[in-house]
Amino acid sequence: MTESRIFQPNTHYYSPRLLKKLGGILYVPVTVIEAPSGYGKTTAVQDYLKNTLPKGVPVHWWNAEEDAPTAYWTALCKEFMSIDPMVGKELLSLGFPKPMSAWEIGKLIGSLSCDAQTVLVLDDFHFLQKVLSRNVMSALLSYAGKKLHLVIITQTVRPFPLSYFEQKDIHYIRTEDLRLNSEDIRQYCRLCGISVSKEEAGKIYEYTEGWIAAVYLTVLQMQRDEGIVPGLSLIQLMENIVWKNMSAQGKNLFFHISLFPSVSIEHICFLLQTVPLPEAVFTLLEETPFVRYEAEKHQYVPHAVLREMLLRRLKAADIQTRNRCYGRAGAWFAKTGDILYALECFYKICDYEAIFSLPLTGMTLARIGGIPFTQMAERLIWDCPTAIKQKYPIALLRIAYAFISANSREQAVMLLEEIKGYIGRMEKSDDQKALLGEWILISAFLHFPDIQKMEPAIREAAEQIGGRCRTLTAEEPFAFGLPLMIFFHRTPGKLDEEMQALSSVIQRLSVLTGVKIGADVLFQAESALFRGNFSKAERLSYKAAYIAEGSRQWTVRMGTVNLMAQLAMKRGNNSDLSQYMNELEKSVDKEDAICPFVAQMLQTDYYMWLGLTELIPQSVRRGRSEFVDAPSWVRVYLGYFHIGILLQEADYNRLLGTAEAAIMECREEGYLMVEIYMCLIAAMGYYQTEHREKAFSYVKEALDKSKPDGIYLPFMEFKSVLGGLVEKAFYEQNEKMPEEIAESGQIIGDNWKLLIRLSSESNVLPYGLTEREMEVATLAAKGMSNKEISSVLYITEATVKFHLRTVFSKLGIDRRSKLSRLLE
Repeated sequence: MTESRIFQPNTHYYSPRLLKKLGGILYVPVTVIEAPSGYGKTTAVQDYLKNTLPKGVPVHWWNAEEDAPTAYWTALCKEFMSIDPMVGKELLSLGFPKPMSAWEIGKLIGSLSCDAQTVLVLDDFHFLQKVLSRNVMSALLSYAGKKLHLVIITQTVRPFPLSYFEQKDIHYIRTEDLRLNSEDIRQYCRLCGISVSKEEAGKIYEYTEGWIAAVYLTVLQMQRDEGIVPGLSLIQLMENIVWKNMSAQGKNLFFHISLFPSVSIEHICFLLQTVPLPEAVFTLLEETPFVRYEAEKHQYVPHAVLREMLLRRLKAADIQTRNRCYGRAGAWFAKTGDILYALECFYKICDYEAIFSLPLTGMTLARIGGIPFTQMAERLIWDCPTAIKQKYPIALLRIAYAFISANSREQAVMLLEEIKGYIGRMEKSDDQKALLGEWILISAFLHFPDIQKMEPAIREAAEQIGGRCRTLTAEEPFAFGLPLMIFFHRTPGKLDEEMQALSSVIQRLSVLTGVKIGADVLFQAESALFRGNFSKAERLSYKAAYIAEGSRQWTVRMGTVNLMAQLAMKRGNNSDLSQYMNELEKSVDKEDAICPFVAQMLQTDYYMWLGLTELIPQSVRRGRSEFVDAPSWVRVYLGYFHIGILLQEADYNRLLGTAEAAIMECREEGYLMVEIYMCLIAAMGYYQTEHREKAFSYVKEALDKSKPDGIYLPFMEFKSVLGGLVEKAFYEQNEKMPEEIAESGQIIGDNWKLLIRLSSESNVLPYGLTEREMEVATLAAKGMSNKEISSVLYITEATVKFHLRTVFSKLGIDRRSKLSRLLE
């Protein structure tokens, strides 16, 4: 936000649609203006009448207050007397309406008349409305005089429904007419002397929902550089309007509701544990300001500021209230499958039994209230009493699996030892045997990615379990989200044995989970690719894709798409490469937190080798994951990207300084294929800086690790740019370079150059955004919230956040407010 001139806080702004509505006051007998406090009802009427009323038209203004209704009724009768002396005098003589006099008073009100156009404003009428009989209220609302125009300003029109106003042809101005939209907010701010972007205006609307008092206070906060989120003054205003006069029943209801952005009747019944819902609850929902009912969705939606106020109140509430509200909310989330939200609720009240009763699967990179699941789980394991933990060995094993995924092996080993003790103390039975099998199954992943060590353990686990396992489900991403099965290759000369080991593992996991995964076929396809047999790789890739389509394993589906894209790149087929890139993008819309991150890394691989490094997000360019709990394969893959990008950008000093450490890390983790490529990238760096001997040593090292398994693809890719060093390495080993390297290497090199040229000439989206990233960015630039974007694009809020982080990185910005200017 930038200041354009001195801030003018007393500026009044009214939207065109409100001014049009106010213009009807002199054309109807009765106008009702209904909205909660802070919507500027009184000010809007005052300004309109002052600025547009024909000269000479008298305005009578009457105000009610909360106390002494009889006195204010008397004052109203005197206003009537000043307009129609005879009727006003009779009304005054009858006194405050009672059941016996209400009918007569109503009749007199209906007979009010005057000779000239006159306006009578009944302000804050809700205070008197509460004690007036329905007959009197009906008479006021049904008034049909020709020249007297009643303007009733109130916070509620209950008990009269909207249909009543439509039948009586009453001019009705409601909250929606007074609310400012995001463009109105920009206009209002401009009149106040400040400038806000579309993004900032959208953010203000998201928090205030156009409530003018909240908009005003938010703009003041922005002037003081306090941000857009609801500040103390805004919360206090909401407390005075809503909380101060709320009954104990109302507070209990809204405490429960506060944990949700919207609630249905079924939802409320569940939270309050009552069916059917008492009429008093409906009354509270309808009478409480700042709660709107969305008829299409059949949901009640509390205002954002109201929710913020309620959440703060709930945080300060007594422990019984907190436990009750968070417990019921967690139970609802668990019932509807929102496990992460359920976890967050149960964790806040330390309900360990409830936490361990949840299906704690798919937790790789999961966030609970903004913190990694593994961080929360570490505290959970420490704090939870042993008597509770030993009742939930399956939940504990799932947490141990999450620790392994996050590369927190020390915590995993400690927890596994603890679980083994619990199982050992059980009575001998088939259940104990099966649990021991589950323990062996999870422990096997401590050896990841050494598939040859994993295989005998998983085989033993399958025999012990004797059927379906309970720890790993069909939805659990295989190998912690790893889409490249070639990463299981870790020992020179053992590739075929590693493929057999993975086939054995997949066969047993299919029995244990009930799902055919296809990862073993993908491994065979990738091995064929790296051995230079493109036709075999393509056939096996289609087979793996077919198997994966029948499962819920996005890792294998993504891996097959990646392999087909690799083949297209080797063949110089730009159209197929674009198609597979789009297919990769489509696979992002998943619930698994790691899935969009994996897709981004695979895209980075293409961008890097096509020389489109400007399209790669900064977080990936740095070579370090923004997720501290990322699996080991992620860290190694990012290190590979980092030195590859340094090569493409000719930053040789940094490349050579980084490569040795990256290769060592890769070697320690056991990812041989990545190590081979890193050696060749390092060789390129030394070759470009005229250190041929050092470059040659890295080429030889890569060849020593590749040749035993016939892995020649890396040398096909690098042969044409290493100035004869590949040929020399074969010669020194007294071997002739295989024909496939000599021939295919030149073809791949030529195709690579062609693709780079085509990519640079192609009509790409601005800043290298993908189609989905552009969609998300465009909607965000229009001021839409993450929730609204997720609804429009049918993707999760987590996926929206992920895409926005990528967009910010590609555009070099740090906030949504800058999107609209860049995308115009």
